Amino acid sequence: MRKRISRLSIIVPVFNERATIGNVIGRLRDLEIKGVEKEVIAVDDGSTDGSAQLLKKLASDKSIFHKQNKGKGAAIQTGLAAATGDFVIIQDADLEYNPEEIESLVKKAQEEDLLVVYGSRDREIKNYYRYPHYYWGSKALSRMINLLFHQNLTDPETCYKLVQADLMRFLHLEERGFGIEIEISAKLSRLGIPIGETSISYTPRSFEEGKKIRVKDGLRAVWLVMKYFLNDLHYGVVDRILRLWREGEAMRMLGVDKRQTWVDVGCGRQAHLGWRIRRAVGKYVGVDMEVGDGKMGNVELVRADVHKFAHRIGQPADVVVGLAIIEHLDYPEKFLGEVSKVLKSGGRIVLTTPAPWSDGILKLMVLLGLIDGKEITDHKTYFTLRGLKDLLERSGFEVERQKMFGFRMNGLTVAKKAK
Repeated sequence: MRKRISRLSIIVPVFNERATIGNVIGRLRDLEIKGVEKEVIAVDDGSTDGSAQLLKKLASDKSIFHKQNKGKGAAIQTGLAAATGDFVIIQDADLEYNPEEIESLVKKAQEEDLLVVYGSRDREIKNYYRYPHYYWGSKALSRMINLLFHQNLTDPETCYKLVQADLMRFLHLEERGFGIEIEISAKLSRLGIPIGETSISYTPRSFEEGKKIRVKDGLRAVWLVMKYFLNDLHYGVVDRILRLWREGEAMRMLGVDKRQTWVDVGCGRQAHLGWRIRRAVGKYVGVDMEVGDGKMGNVELVRADVHKFAHRIGQPADVVVGLAIIEHLDYPEKFLGEVSKVLKSGGRIVLTTPAPWSDGILKLMVLLGLIDGKEITDHKTYFTLRGLKDLLERSGFEVERQKMFGFRMNGLTVAKKAK
């Protein structure tokens, strides 16, 4: 199957690049990729050398201007917010990267059905590095990311990252400086996204010519790799452990099947379960008010209230998952009514919920700063297994299995939609 890329957004962050910006925009404007529309989004990041004034005269599709310098990452985030393409790529304004080679990344993504393709400076082609410590620093970061995240990248810091637009937005990028390159690579790796690579040429500048990256940026990159290794995308390490525990119990109880559609209600901003099981199921749909609508391969995210989401699900589900969600709800019966609309006849719902006697321990964990206090103060009802069984049966489900796990602090219930 080939991925169809119909529109490409090329984001060009600009800071004091008067000498090259005209050439860059012109070459991007002239770039032709068969069957692909493109838009060029130039973001001037508070330039003081006249780049902004020149950019206003150039024929980019969109030009956005920061009043003051915020950093490369901030400029990319501004461009991403304005992008309308189904894929995005970054083009530095200094011409270290050849705009004509963007086509090779698009071609690889389409032919190999990839969500992400990197243009690697260190794969097959032996590019010249003006400063040896930059080369060896890049090699060290590559090895570090590959070891920690089980990747096989040759150039995680490359500017040329072609990423599906919805996926790039899902990353919720935060880095405002050069660290955004490592943030993107680390977050994609944390999700387990396959990253394709294709060789590109590279013409590095000297410091005298305007090169801006310094040793401190490399040190920050190392810190960012460790940060995203130890934490999930949006949560802390303890929350990560608890989520993995709940997901593992649910998967062991049900098993997964490539023919199944799973709907994860209250998936959270990260939709952690979806990225974990996406290769094992036919389709995953995450539902939450904290996510934006988007489709990334067989992972789909739907922004909807957990009390009213059935109309947003495009096909009947084999499994509906609610991990640590029902205790937060004002109207659990209404939630189960929506689940019933979504499930196929004979489909299953799996629920996890903290036991009533876990309340004190959870509050202690909040005091110690181990988990977010909002997750606890928002609890409406603590269910016993018996109480949850009664609720499910009143809502038209047949309870099949129940168990306690996690030092008996959590209950897990599997129920089938009655025919």
